[in-house]
Amino acid sequence: MKKFTTMMIALLLTFGIAESAHAQHYVKKNETLGSIAREHRMKLADLISLNKHIKNPNMIQINDYIIVREPEQTARNVVEYARSLQSITAYSYGGQNFPYQTDCSGFVQGVYKKFGVSLPRVSRDQAKTGTPVKFQDLQIGDLMFFSTRKDHVITHTGIYMGDDLWISNLNEKKDVEILSSWGTWSQQYFQWGTRYKL
Repeated sequence: MKKFTTMMIALLLTFGIAESAHAQHYVKKNETLGSIAREHRMKLADLISLNKHIKNPNMIQINDYIIVREPEQTARNVVEYARSLQSITAYSYGGQNFPYQTDCSGFVQGVYKKFGVSLPRVSRDQAKTGTPVKFQDLQIGDLMFFSTRKDHVITHTGIYMGDDLWISNLNEKKDVEILSSWGTWSQQYFQWGTRYKL
C-alpha cells in the first residue's frame, strides 16, 4: 500500500511538472500549428491541448504566442519521472511488471515509453538504437550502456541525469539508485551512450 500511495503521489508530481514546463513560440509568416508542432517535435494534439487560448487552431495570426514544450525540459521530465520511482520499483531480473518489478532495461524501457519512445526490451538491443554518444558528450536524458563482459556485449543500462549523475535499477540489493558517472564501476564498464528525440 505504501508503494502504491508513493507511486500515485510521484506520478501526479511528475506529470504536474510536465504539464507546466513550457516556453513560448511567436508565430511567423506562413506558419501553422502543424508546422510549429513539427519544429518542436510535438504531436499536434498535444500542442493544441497546451494552447486553450487559441480559439480556432486553424486560424493563427503572425505574432500570436504559442505555448510549446522544450526538448530539454522533456529530458528533465524523463529524469524526474525515473527519480520518482526510487521507492516504487524493485529489481527483478527479466521482470515484466513495470514500474513495480523489472530489471535495468525494463526500467529504462518503461520510463521512456511514458514519453513516447519505444525501446527494445533488453539492454544489448537498446544499445543499438538512438544516436551514439561519447561519455564526454552525454546530455540529460541520454541512455548509458555498460558491459562487464570481456567481449563487451552490453549487460547494463541507465539514464544520465546531468551533473555527472546517472540513475539505474541496479540490482536486487539496491533497486533504483543514483550513481556518479565518475565512479570506479561506471568508468570501468561504460561503453557508450545513446540519444533520442524527446
